[in-house]
Amino acid sequence: MLTSSVDVLWTARYDYQPGWSLELHQHNYFQMIHFLGGRGTLRLGGANHPIRAGILVLIKPSEIHGLTAQSLVKSLDIKFRVGQGGLRRELLAASSSVSITDSAPPALLERIRYEGEHKKPHYQEMCRTLMNELLLLYLRHQGGLPTDNATRLDEQGEMQDPLLRKALEFIRTNYASHICIRDVAHALGCSERAVRMHFQDSLGSRPLLFLQRYRVARAKELIEYSDYALKEIAEAVGFKTVHHFTRTFTATEGLSPGAWRRKYLEGIRKDVCINPSFSNMNWTIAGGAMDS
Repeated sequence: MLTSSVDVLWTARYDYQPGWSLELHQHNYFQMIHFLGGRGTLRLGGANHPIRAGILVLIKPSEIHGLTAQSLVKSLDIKFRVGQGGLRRELLAASSSVSITDSAPPALLERIRYEGEHKKPHYQEMCRTLMNELLLLYLRHQGGLPTDNATRLDEQGEMQDPLLRKALEFIRTNYASHICIRDVAHALGCSERAVRMHFQDSLGSRPLLFLQRYRVARAKELIEYSDYALKEIAEAVGFKTVHHFTRTFTATEGLSPGAWRRKYLEGIRKDVCINPSFSNMNWTIAGGAMDS
């Protein structure tokens, strides 16, 4: 049983400008960095690793690490402690990084930051719960098990239903085009009614609703991690007009795309201490070079 206690200490959304470096250092707690984009080199455990989007890095206690940014490197960063037990043992034995292409890690990290920033009742307990989910997701990817929390899929239903699996693959591949249920049915060689029935039986959802949520999930990534105009984002994820995109996004997320972007940008480079007794040290060197 993975019953170890987790104490979330600190988190931040951070951009490393080209030429900046994170000085080689170590500490007695865990750290996790999710790289959203950019190019550079991560020094970890005596080896150099290329930085690329989608990499989730686990830094273990007393492990020497640092990085150098060759271009603008965007990251989500969190520091935490894990008590003795099964979870700590598995994390210490885990590999140093995994590649996760869905929206689950940044979404969990953003929720932790939101809780820490607003400090509503029981915020520390909420942060622990979210952090546990993130760590289990990390360990799950160690075994190569795919997840897609951004679209809230029932994975077992997808795996057990070949037609549904093919339908989801078609949507994920073609969501940026102006597809409809007729196109999905045509690609699968079945009727529209059959597609609707398989979605309802396995996911409890309509195909169009799944498509809209998937487009919104992809749009959120572009809103948060790019400088594209909202009209460009709407077109990139398959909406015919920015007005339709805005209505759908607002209905799904409870905020307009513009409000979502403003909320996200407000937190960039803002340190958020989850544990009030923790004091974060900053090893970033602007325009410096990391020691070899």
